[in-house]
Amino acid sequence: MDRGTAALVCPSGMDIQQLRCFVAVAEELHFGRAADRLHLTASPLSRRIRELERELGEELFVRGYHQVTLTRCGRELLEPAADVVRRFDALGARRPDRTARSTREIGAAPLLTPTIVDLVLGTFKQLYPDIELPITLERSAVLMEMLCARELDLAVVHLPVTDPGLRGLELARYRYAVATRSDDDELASRPRVRLADLIEREMLLPSSKLQPLAMKNLRDFLVRAGIRHLNELPHADSIHLAARVIRTRSITLVVADPDNPSTRSFAGPGFALVPLDEPDLHFAAGVAWRADDESADPILAHVMETLRTGRGATLLVV
Repeated sequence: MDRGTAALVCPSGMDIQQLRCFVAVAEELHFGRAADRLHLTASPLSRRIRELERELGEELFVRGYHQVTLTRCGRELLEPAADVVRRFDALGARRPDRTARSTREIGAAPLLTPTIVDLVLGTFKQLYPDIELPITLERSAVLMEMLCARELDLAVVHLPVTDPGLRGLELARYRYAVATRSDDDELASRPRVRLADLIEREMLLPSSKLQPLAMKNLRDFLVRAGIRHLNELPHADSIHLAARVIRTRSITLVVADPDNPSTRSFAGPGFALVPLDEPDLHFAAGVAWRADDESADPILAHVMETLRTGRGATLLVV
């Protein structure tokens, strides 16, 4: 390749995943098909392309409503970029054993009960005390995108996991409680309630951006049970949610675990947490990882198998 093209392929901030994403979109000429090919969702794929375009100072694609085409810069970059990706992939057999890596990047959703995160980190440390475990705190949906983009090795998230390139393992299952005012709400004096008792009440829900599929499943369950007045807030701020319960006399559902960070916002004397008697409704949490890493990373595989075989003793049900 000429010097100008070589400079395009090797700017200081470029990485192999950016090139891999570019090549997939350039060959498919479709962001959706390229995302499927790479086992990514659209968001991390688009982010990688934008990062690469910023590095180059050039646009690589003309994005139409139904069509994607390469710009001049994109056409010039495609062949050398594809060659770099092919050469990198060909090194697979000669790469150092992944067990030699001294770190594993861990993600954790900050609204999960700390016990779950501690279980995962403790298992890692017990088996491999010399491995460093830097932690990224993000909502579950973002962590799964980061896993697909190979920015994380493992993530502790809200379940379920649906991406075909990821695997999930349930570690904890929790019941729900109804959070309401403690002073003048007749629900507060009950030992437990059913959803049928709440049909006429306004029920607040945190933003579905926390984990879109888990929140969709919850909403669908509530609708099937006859809940008529659902109000989804534009955020997942539990303090704001608690303030709305106090001021508007609405109710909300919280995880029936006093150690959960969101549930702690309702621990004051102004609130009552009434157990929800719905055996089929629960909140699940666990770990997610890339399916191909169980064969490529023996350390990760060992940790996953230890968690998997030990889950009967560690599964937390409230």
